Amino acid sequence: MARKPVCLGALLLLVVGLGGGCWTKDNSRLKAWEEWVKIPLRGEKAPSPVTSTDKGAKLEELAQEHVTIDLYFARRDGNGLEVEKRDIPKVEGIARQTMHELLTGPRNPNLKQALPAGTKLLDINLKPDGLCIVNFNDRIGEIEGRKGEVLAVYSVVNTLAQFPTVKRVDFLIEGEPVDTLAGTVDLSNPVAADYTAGR
Repeated sequence: MARKPVCLGALLLLVVGLGGGCWTKDNSRLKAWEEWVKIPLRGEKAPSPVTSTDKGAKLEELAQEHVTIDLYFARRDGNGLEVEKRDIPKVEGIARQTMHELLTGPRNPNLKQALPAGTKLLDINLKPDGLCIVNFNDRIGEIEGRKGEVLAVYSVVNTLAQFPTVKRVDFLIEGEPVDTLAGTVDLSNPVAADYTAGR
């Protein structure tokens, strides 16, 4: 009779030992799984995932090339034109972008806009033979004086002629061909660059 309690006690110890071993094993598996998925601690923010859109935007920004262009503005005293260099993003329609930069005016305080206030570029078209057709709104015709007209015309022409693909410039106002802007410069034929104009 004395053997039964001993056997029961040994059996009980064996069951408890096996159970404890299994729990320890499962517990270690749980900890390993938590480490694998990297669950953040309480109060700690998980890192934001980097999306493909973010990567594309950064690559596009790094790949953006710039080009230096020449913009022809009038000197403050009205005696001829002077170049202001400006860095702009290199885009497909570089001539159009250059004209928009010209119409924003100079950054150099010693220079002034040669085109009348309110002048807007409506369209620009470059032909294979080097003819560049520029279409402005009617504000370009509001020029005062002979010299003012010369400076306005060659501000546009000289700025566009810096590109090897532009040989001559033809002016339109509101889509219509014009013979002159203010009666001085002949625009009935396309105009070539003149870097001494207005002096």
